[in-house]
Amino acid sequence: MKHEPAQIKKLNALMRRLKAKHKNLEAPGYEPTTQLIMAFLQSDASRRKAELAYDALMEQMVDNNELRVSLTQEIVDVIGENYPRVHWRIERMRESLNEVYLREHDHKMVKAASLTKKEQRHYLDTLTGITPYAAASVMLLCFGGHAIPVDDKLAALLAREDAIDEGLAPAQVEALLLRQFKAGDPSVEAHLLLQAWSDGCKTPASVLEAIEPQLVAVETTREDQKREPAKKKSSKKTAPAKKPAAAPKPAAKTTKKTTKKTTKKTTKKPASRTKKK
Repeated sequence: MKHEPAQIKKLNALMRRLKAKHKNLEAPGYEPTTQLIMAFLQSDASRRKAELAYDALMEQMVDNNELRVSLTQEIVDVIGENYPRVHWRIERMRESLNEVYLREHDHKMVKAASLTKKEQRHYLDTLTGITPYAAASVMLLCFGGHAIPVDDKLAALLAREDAIDEGLAPAQVEALLLRQFKAGDPSVEAHLLLQAWSDGCKTPASVLEAIEPQLVAVETTREDQKREPAKKKSSKKTAPAKKPAAAPKPAAKTTKKTTKKTTKKTTKKPASRTKKK
């Protein structure tokens, strides 16, 4: 997957136009769980829609934990059936929130905050129901990692500008963008500009016709590969611990007993014959 020089020029020209149009953009300051919720509400929609939806939810609920344990239809009833892909996104959001609770024993990502950047991205990418956009949003805006959130809408808009190839998955588009924008403030600025641009554009028909966005496909890491052989070795060691093979020993004893009985009988027969004589 290559980012052609002509495409990079188109991307840089787009970013210059966006910088001239959108000034003083501020990154949201949500804590990680709230940002995760906002990312699910914002992908393939808009930041404004996500903020209004979250405010409406918090008017009806105590906190994010009550949102986690609420039924999908209860959440949909608050934000409305007309919200884009509403049932799909809420079900995936609840899956991720419940996975966070299983790992943390809390609805807040306290343990995740203490991990390294690589471990944090793996933590997010392995959440049940997570999308590339949601994982990148929390990684960039909460943990300060090198990430740029990309949803299907942004990927389609960039392809329309000839800044990337058509048909690329959001994770592939993010990988291309990360080569063009450095970690830290440049990647945050790039995200804010691209998000503002996406929010002001109509959603392409190709995105509306799609059934559902892609979830994160997590590849096996080197650490996971090291753990797998260890499990195999332990299973091989435990297999010989079973002792059904000791069954032949009783069979050997029975043969000895039978030989003793036969020898006794043969020795007694000659003695009885001599007495008769």
